[in-house]
Amino acid sequence: MSDALSRNNQSWWKEAVIYQIYPKSFYDSNNDGIGDIRGIIEKLPYLRELGITMIWVSPFYKSPMADNGYDISDYYAINPNLGNMPDIETLIIRASESGIQVMIDLVVNHTSDEHPWFQKALSEPESKYRDYYIFRPGIENTFPNNWRSIFGGSAWEKVAHEKNYYLHTFHRKQPDLNWENPALREEIYTMINWWLKKGIAGFRVDAITFIKKDQDYGSLPADGVDGLASIKGKSRNRPGIEVFLNELKERTFKRYGGITVGEAPGVPLQEYPTFIGPDGYFDMIFDFHAAYIDVENGSEWFRRRQWSIGEFKKMLFDSQRAFIKSGWGTTFIENHDQPRALSKLMTK
Repeated sequence: MSDALSRNNQSWWKEAVIYQIYPKSFYDSNNDGIGDIRGIIEKLPYLRELGITMIWVSPFYKSPMADNGYDISDYYAINPNLGNMPDIETLIIRASESGIQVMIDLVVNHTSDEHPWFQKALSEPESKYRDYYIFRPGIENTFPNNWRSIFGGSAWEKVAHEKNYYLHTFHRKQPDLNWENPALREEIYTMINWWLKKGIAGFRVDAITFIKKDQDYGSLPADGVDGLASIKGKSRNRPGIEVFLNELKERTFKRYGGITVGEAPGVPLQEYPTFIGPDGYFDMIFDFHAAYIDVENGSEWFRRRQWSIGEFKKMLFDSQRAFIKSGWGTTFIENHDQPRALSKLMTK
């Protein structure tokens, strides 16, 4: 690996060429019809030939796959369809030998409802695990408030045989973790440091701007015919999130020099210095101002909207100027939440 990419150089990641791999659809090493970790290992020479210096591997954790692996049922286990822990350890070693660093997804806004923590929260309401998640009583035999999930419908799911509901910003099988609970945060930090000790380069941090919820849990004026209001107004980049993000950085990433790329929708350009400045929460963030130009998220999930080339160009330039003033940014054309850029951009 060149000096510019040496892990001893604190700015090595600024020279990195990062390639996202969704394991299930990348390369199938055993002909079972599912891409796997060994498939990534086999293709490392090819990736190196392309000039890739870091791979971002999408979730490979144990998961029921309600949301393509972003519903994790065990942070310390591998989805058996994709491989096992020795495969991951081999990937890290072989990739390093090829001059390629490995970045993995960190999903800590929520878990799967099949995670042992949540299962214990349901079966043992008086246990500590109940406070690992967000439960609220219903109001007049209906939801605690009118928040709409990002995936559509109420953000609350009824608990069987109780008057309580649990919060899910995304899929109903992805209950939100309660970051207000210090004990929960300690569990998260222990897990993150466990992975960093294994030799990964760092994390792409999923949905991180949603970890702070307004504690009044109040309803909002309805913004759709369903009578609900987008949860974003009460749970995305809310006041107080800086406490959690600073603590997260200090207790984990900063200790091990791990690179971080935050998925940070909802962050205004003027707040970029606090996210990626010299003392920012992350090394880089994904900017979505231009990426989501073709969609609006109201009562319908990702409803298409009209847009112009001039509008698109302005968003790109505004974002790049904010990056230049603030710190280090990312440049991407599409990701796993986006349609192919060719399909979107060729409409203009």
